Amino acid sequence: MNNQLAPTYQYPFGDYFLLWYAISNSYSVVDLNFKNILERYLECNTLDTFFEGIDLEEVNTTKKALTQTLTTYLKGCNIPNIRTEDTPVNLNYAKRVSTKYYTYNGKTFQIYFNATAVQNIIHPALAYLETQSKEAIAIIFDIYTAGDRIYLFKDEKCVVSYPKQEYHKLQGKFITHLLGYIHDAEETDWIGTFHGSTITDSNSSILFIGQSGKGKSTLCAILAANGYQLVADDVSPLSSKTANIHINPSAISIKHGAFNVLEPMIKVFNSLPTIQLHKSKGLIKYVAPAHLKKMHYPCRQIILVNYQKGADTILKTLTIAKVLETLIPDSWLSPNPKHAKQFLDWLQTLELYELTYSDTKSVLKEVESVFLKNKETLL
Repeated sequence: MNNQLAPTYQYPFGDYFLLWYAISNSYSVVDLNFKNILERYLECNTLDTFFEGIDLEEVNTTKKALTQTLTTYLKGCNIPNIRTEDTPVNLNYAKRVSTKYYTYNGKTFQIYFNATAVQNIIHPALAYLETQSKEAIAIIFDIYTAGDRIYLFKDEKCVVSYPKQEYHKLQGKFITHLLGYIHDAEETDWIGTFHGSTITDSNSSILFIGQSGKGKSTLCAILAANGYQLVADDVSPLSSKTANIHINPSAISIKHGAFNVLEPMIKVFNSLPTIQLHKSKGLIKYVAPAHLKKMHYPCRQIILVNYQKGADTILKTLTIAKVLETLIPDSWLSPNPKHAKQFLDWLQTLELYELTYSDTKSVLKEVESVFLKNKETLL
C-alpha cells in the first residue's frame, strides 16, 4: 500500500492512540483495533495479503466496506495544510484615526485604530495596561478595516487580513505577535496557542478548556478572585523552549450572565466598564489579572469545564478523544514536526478531566484538590 499516507507519529493514550499526520498537520484519535488494522493495511503490498490477516467477522464488516473506510480515512488525514497567502498591501496611513499606548513588564507598544468598533475588538482586554508614556516604543501595530476586510500590520508590514466577520481570527494572530514581543520569542518558538484559559497557584498551572457558554472564563475569574492567579485567558501559549504555558497579559472576559456571581467577589466589579463587542455575545466586562512573579508555569492538567445550573460538582477523568475534540478546532498548533512531537510528549504528561459544576464553594474545593496533588507530586 502507500506508506506515504502513514501517520508521522503514533502515541498511546490509555485505550486509544493519537496519530499525527505531517502533511495536513492534523491529529486523529483511534482505538487499538483500528490502529492495528491501519498498520497492517499500510505495510501490505496487496489487498489480498492484507485480508489474509483480517477476521472480517470479528470486525463486523466486508472487504469492500473496510477498504473504503481505510481509503477515506487516509485521504482525509493527508489533505495538504496550505494557507492561501494574502496579496501584499501597503499600510494606509490615512486609517490612523486613533491610537493607544500600553506597557507590560517594562515593554511598551502602540496600536493605531481606524474606528471605535475596531478599537473595541482589541483595547478593552488591554485597557488596564494603557499608559500615556510614549517613550521606548519598540513595536507598533495598525489594525483597521478597508472594504470587507480587517487588517493587521506590525511595524508597517502587513501580517494578515481576514473578512470582517472573522475578526476573532485576527484577534488570535494579534495576540500571537504580542506574545512574541513580550516573551522575546518568534512565532516559530511556540508549540501552539490553545483556545483555553490557564490558572496557577504560583507553582504549577491548569489549562481550562470548554465550549463558549460552558463557564470556562467565569470559573477562572472565580478562581482568580479566590487566591489563584490568571496566567492566560482564552489564548494560552505553550513554548517550545520551556514546555510551559506563558503569560498572556489580556484581561479575563466575563459575560453578562456571570455578573451577579462575580460582583460580590470583586470589589471594583461594578465600576468596570461594560462593553458590547457583538450583539450575539451580549455585554462583557474585563477583569485585570494580578501581577505574576514568573513569566511561565508548567501545566499538569487539562480540565474540560461544563457549567450546568443546579448540577452537583463532579470531577472525572476524561479520554484524550474528548479533550482534543474541544481543544483542537479553535487552537493554533505548529506544523513543525519537532513541535508536533513536543505537543504529543507534553500531552502524555497531563491528567485529563471533565469538571461539571454550578456551586462556587464546591468547585473551589475540587480545584484546590487538584493543585494539592500537584504539590505532592513535586515534593
